[in-house]
Amino acid sequence: MSGGVTVRCAQAGDIPQLVELNALVQDDHVAAVPAVFKPAAHDELAAWFAAGLRSGSLQAWVALDGTDLVGYVTVHAEQREEHALCCARAWWEVDALVVCPVYRRRGVARALLRMVATAADQAGVGQLQLSTWSFNTGAQEAWRHLGFTPMMIRYAIDPRRLEE
Repeated sequence: MSGGVTVRCAQAGDIPQLVELNALVQDDHVAAVPAVFKPAAHDELAAWFAAGLRSGSLQAWVALDGTDLVGYVTVHAEQREEHALCCARAWWEVDALVVCPVYRRRGVARALLRMVATAADQAGVGQLQLSTWSFNTGAQEAWRHLGFTPMMIRYAIDPRRLEE
């Protein structure tokens, strides 16, 4: 990893950079699945980050090289109550992890996730989970390299196709 990269909790003052970094992945998602994703309106996205950070519903950490924000990770807490078929469980969902292209393959993502893992451990959370879209093979490779393993495959179909 670049010697000067540090990780800390995101702050309100980081929001403009979070919005800019988000575009690095959002544009790919819009291009691949336009029925789900929409181009980010910077003001809306800034308000979304601000509301999530303020309420605590979104936890975020940033990676800095000096004063330059070069990556971020966002997570939110999830839980399922026990029912007839499943045990109660709680985990942190990694919602997004973005690293500036020139900082990729330098350990920035791993440093961000280590900070998340430390915070999760301190909160008594035993697992980090995430979802990735099937088109995003680069992300899938990165997640595997970071030690994540697949645990489920999710399928979808337009119900009208079943009528054929």
